[in-house]
Amino acid sequence: MIESDDIVRFAIGWSKTRGVPAPIVEGTVLRVEAGLPDQHQRYVFTQAPNGMAAVAAGISVPLVHLKAPIAADIVRALLPGHWHVEQTGTMMTLARLPTAQAGLADGYTLILTEQDEVLAAKIIDPFGAQAARGLLTIIDGVALHDRIIVDEAHRRRGLGKAVMTALGAAAAENGGRRGILAATEMGRALYTKLGWAARSPWTTAQIPS
Repeated sequence: MIESDDIVRFAIGWSKTRGVPAPIVEGTVLRVEAGLPDQHQRYVFTQAPNGMAAVAAGISVPLVHLKAPIAADIVRALLPGHWHVEQTGTMMTLARLPTAQAGLADGYTLILTEQDEVLAAKIIDPFGAQAARGLLTIIDGVALHDRIIVDEAHRRRGLGKAVMTALGAAAAENGGRRGILAATEMGRALYTKLGWAARSPWTTAQIPS
């Protein structure tokens, strides 16, 4: 299982990479006023399922997400039937960040930028279009990797690995020691190949629109 302190760091880092206000601590729950089109609020449970049923009882509108590092069937048993519950990812950690960037396929260019303590990696294809991207921020020496995306037309060319290693190496140069992320089912295979270890499910609950 993943440590509760790492879930706190993940929540803080997620807020930073998404450009939303920092989480508000409410006991063992972190509340984020996300204000995003598909997610108005999120509650992150660091010691789930403590208090999850009580929080859910006070929610009657959609677009409020409950996030917890526990299995979906456990969450489903806690909540009323009108809630939709699914495992939306896997929490993963990396014990040691890479120190070198992987090579790029011919014609591709990687650009690293930094703004407001968020590193951004972008890979441009030979025609100048964006082919892959990713974000990273460092919380207490832990590098949160977020929004790692490779355009479908450019997959299976090592671009995901290039983004991950570029971000990781840059983080290592800036005080990062290890990594954390929430992997999608598609991304998990790549991260496993890069040495990341699965630590817990990442489950989301919400009232459908």
